Amino acid sequence: MSTSVARLAGRLAGLVAVVVCVTALTWLAMRVLRPAWFAGDERAVPAQLLSALDRTFLHFDLGRQWAPPQDRVADVIRRGLPADLSLLAGATAFGLVTGTAAGTYCGARPGTPLARALEGAAAFFIFAPIYVVGLSLILLFGSDVALVQVGIHIPRSYAPFAEGPLRWAGAMLVPCVLVGLPLAALIMRLTRTSVRSVLGEEFVLAASAKGLTEHTVMRRHVLRAAGAPVISATGMTVNLMITNVVVIEAVFGIPGVFGHLKTAIAYGDFPMLMGITIVGAALIALANLLADVALERLDPRVRR
Repeated sequence: MSTSVARLAGRLAGLVAVVVCVTALTWLAMRVLRPAWFAGDERAVPAQLLSALDRTFLHFDLGRQWAPPQDRVADVIRRGLPADLSLLAGATAFGLVTGTAAGTYCGARPGTPLARALEGAAAFFIFAPIYVVGLSLILLFGSDVALVQVGIHIPRSYAPFAEGPLRWAGAMLVPCVLVGLPLAALIMRLTRTSVRSVLGEEFVLAASAKGLTEHTVMRRHVLRAAGAPVISATGMTVNLMITNVVVIEAVFGIPGVFGHLKTAIAYGDFPMLMGITIVGAALIALANLLADVALERLDPRVRR
């Protein structure tokens, strides 16, 4: 137990170090590319950097937005981060469940009509621009603008959780699906390949020979052995998901932190850009940490 705690503590320290390093490198890049933003500070560059890191990580003071309404960046992050986390968590859950289920079916029953259809859908969603898919769904099924009347409309505005869990869930469902579709397609392909390779292993054949049902063999043996690449890929694709979150938050009016990126770029809003960078780096580092922990639980050999 003590070894596991020490390993986890070391990884948490590494996570903090990564976020600090990304922040420092981003600050230095801005300092070189936009020196006018730092006019008036006559201190040496290392002193300015250390002062910025001190304010950011010890006092959580990122300054105020340069763009209207000039709120404190820390307050903007506090208000928007729950929406970002909800969107990313929902998209990850959708991608994992849908991709694993579809990949398992395609790996166990290759060549069937349904397997071919799923493989074709995966190829489409890997390469289709997510904003095109989202805007198409809104035009076809969006409330007040639906071209197709099927009795179910996609909400075009965000509803906070305080207005009711069901209304919030309804507003977040389609955005979560859209952000999770590329992940689901990737997970489907990885699971399909892994399942096909594992099905021929001796331990799987032995389990089947013992009289276990196909469902039991798949759940207890095949999926467990095939899960490592799926978990690794999930951690590594968070940066892509965050890119899609930026687009989807703009399309559906979700008030997350990443929804401020367009305005921050347009105004050259350095404090807000730094805040978005820190949040993105922290989420990517945290996702990879969770993936590593899950991978260790699935395959103890990884700990060695």
